[in-house]
Amino acid sequence: MISVSKTHLRLSVLFLMGTFGIMGGGLLAPALPSLAEPFGVREGAVGLVLGVYTLSAALSLPFTGLMIDMLGRRKVALACLVIDGIFGLLCTMAPSFTLLLVFRFFQGIGIAALIPVAVTVISDWYSGRERLKIMGYMSGTISFSAIFIPVIGGFLAGINWRYPFMVYGFSIFLAVLYFFVIPETGAKAEEELYRNKVENYFRNLKSTLRIGEVLVVFLHALVLYFLLYTMVSYLPLLLSESYRLSLTMGGVALGFQAFISSLIASQASRVDRILSHQGKMIGGYFFLFGGFSLIPLWQNHYQFTVSLLFLGVGMGMIMPAIYHRATTAGPKELVGSIIALFTTVKFIGMTLAPVLLRTPYDVYGPEGPFFFSGLLAIIWCAVVFFTGKSSSDNRCFM
Repeated sequence: MISVSKTHLRLSVLFLMGTFGIMGGGLLAPALPSLAEPFGVREGAVGLVLGVYTLSAALSLPFTGLMIDMLGRRKVALACLVIDGIFGLLCTMAPSFTLLLVFRFFQGIGIAALIPVAVTVISDWYSGRERLKIMGYMSGTISFSAIFIPVIGGFLAGINWRYPFMVYGFSIFLAVLYFFVIPETGAKAEEELYRNKVENYFRNLKSTLRIGEVLVVFLHALVLYFLLYTMVSYLPLLLSESYRLSLTMGGVALGFQAFISSLIASQASRVDRILSHQGKMIGGYFFLFGGFSLIPLWQNHYQFTVSLLFLGVGMGMIMPAIYHRATTAGPKELVGSIIALFTTVKFIGMTLAPVLLRTPYDVYGPEGPFFFSGLLAIIWCAVVFFTGKSSSDNRCFM
């Protein structure tokens, strides 16, 4: 029988893993303006520090579940925590911007698997309502952390650009804690079973890509997370360059948006009683259009609160809706493959934003990426509107 205190310790380790899993972008985003001068690069290029991380996550995530099953939860967890910590610390010693990007790429492989491992271990331990309750605690912890992590990152970067990277080093200590308190929870499988898992995995991926509604969900993930990383990558740069605000204030701005988003997302069931799925998509993208389009028009930084409010509402309306649709778009036996590809597409969207928006930033200044993303949001809003109401939901979206 495991004592209550030991259970709490084990869950705390898993919840911390989940928190480190969202630090790849949230902690570093407010620090981006501080990287331009020491590495001698233009402000529009520093977003690549986020882009290479999300790229490596996109490449590795489709195989994460397979590795967890084949190698065991402990091995994957310990390896990823150590990778995250070591390459995070190496970033503080990077002699060039190119090498910094290389370190971030490898760090992304470690960070990307942290939440899937934690979720898998919880699924091994609990079932039914108890599992749902623990998952809720973990989601709440991650959402709460997402509000404060950008603030911490901005504060640390205001002291020295190296300090946010040093935070990643604490995942090495978390690996030591994991080693001593969390046992292996996965059953050891035979080599033949591994082979069957690999064959079934790729067969399921192929079947998933043939489902039209699934592809629509993937497109939403691509667009939504492109828009999210427009904000994450370029809002701190705009506040720093155009308004001379501190990096801490850039973190506060991102934290405020995350708070509004979490608040709206927590009311997803109430919103669902009022709006259809299509209605939530149209309303959410219209709020995003308003948030992005107004940013270049504000005359002082206080007016940014309105845009951050719009962006938070838009993200909070759309995110729960597309996550729910991702779990119901295909047959039950393909849910795992759908979620794996959904997460991959999400990271592709995150990767494309800092890469593609460099040109608008260089040509039109800090406001350029927001004009572009506002245009993308309203175009996608129109696409959703004109493709008709969801066939599975006939409620009015007005």
